[in-house]
Amino acid sequence: MAQWRYSRMHKRYMLRSNYESRMDRGGWRETKKLAEDAHEGYLPGSPAFWRAAAALTIASFIIFANIYQTQPLLPLFSRDFGVSPAVSSLAVSVTIFALGGGLLFYGPLSDMVGRRPVMLWTMALSVVPALAAPLVHDFNLLLVIRVLQGLTLAGLPSVAMAYLSEECAPKALGLGIGLYIGGNSVGGMCGRIISGVVAEHFGWRASFLVMGVMGLVGVVAFYLLLPPSRNFKPKATGIRPALAGYAGHLRNPVLLKAFFIAFFLMFTFVGVFNYVTYLLSAEPYNLSPSFLGWLFVTYAAGTVSSAVAGRLVDHLGGRPVIACGVCIAIGALVLLHLPLLWQIVVGLLVFCCGFFAAHAAASAWVNGHTAESKASAAGLYLIFYYLGGSTGSTALGILWGLWGWDGVIGGALVVLLAALAAALSLKHRRD
Repeated sequence: MAQWRYSRMHKRYMLRSNYESRMDRGGWRETKKLAEDAHEGYLPGSPAFWRAAAALTIASFIIFANIYQTQPLLPLFSRDFGVSPAVSSLAVSVTIFALGGGLLFYGPLSDMVGRRPVMLWTMALSVVPALAAPLVHDFNLLLVIRVLQGLTLAGLPSVAMAYLSEECAPKALGLGIGLYIGGNSVGGMCGRIISGVVAEHFGWRASFLVMGVMGLVGVVAFYLLLPPSRNFKPKATGIRPALAGYAGHLRNPVLLKAFFIAFFLMFTFVGVFNYVTYLLSAEPYNLSPSFLGWLFVTYAAGTVSSAVAGRLVDHLGGRPVIACGVCIAIGALVLLHLPLLWQIVVGLLVFCCGFFAAHAAASAWVNGHTAESKASAAGLYLIFYYLGGSTGSTALGILWGLWGWDGVIGGALVVLLAALAAALSLKHRRD
């Protein structure tokens, strides 16, 4: 009898040991599945997480490639349509402006109807103007198409972060957001490169056609890959409470300074990259659209500096990191004013380092100093950010028409000094 009891106890012990061993060696898959079935969010490494991350990364690549595809094409628009550089720059600025306006609408809409439908349908609709652009022969009509692109492309940036925060477990959220933001920067960079290379060989109309086809493929991939929302709960609050949240943030002087920093940063960033294409496409450089597109590889420096800035914010706080990034961008203007091509390219690299570092730190500042309605605060930051880009695109174009590259550098310097003053006036405390 004692032997029988010992045998049963030993058997239970062995079963328990085998179970724990399986959990240690590979049973994490079952744990992940149980956690996901309990709606606790996708865990790092799970198939559902990688599907969601892949879908949003591909989508963000497509979105930002379409937003900035016209930047290396501006000299071609001036030539084909007979418009000034400032007017040609509207092909960039109206899209960014419409994108900023769309951010006000899609976030509250997704609260009511869901994240996935808003992202999917806006992506699908953005393909239509991209494929229609090659058919136009009037610059004003091209601008209308670019406005429609901006309005439809705004759907994903408005909602993607909310989807990730709802569907990913806390352990996976940082990785998911990092992959998504990586798609933003790589998409903006590659969109300019692809557009410039295609335009050199086949014309600017072919650039829109290629982007439209890429968008169509991206919509199909997004539909097949992105898992349905499981943790989304519809809210019947509507747009009015969201607008009330925006108004509250605008009355906060600390946040308002950060919003203006975003405006000033993007003002100079878009403007400088717009008109460096005119500078380098003319004498004595005579660079082709393809080479102008490759200039945007300098964005890669910003990918590194934004990651470094994020770490520094954790140790030093937001104010010194924002100020340091702005100072680096100001120093880059000196290099951009030098005559040799390699000096200008190095200047663009340094400029990207400073811009992205300051942008990352300012974004973190807003998140760390918002007690309520964090989503609307982040959305308002992006609205100021994109409005700055649309304004700088045209305003620095006026200075280009008056004083050329000297006017662009001078205008950028004044705006960056305003950004530095705003950064130094931020309340100094560890974030």
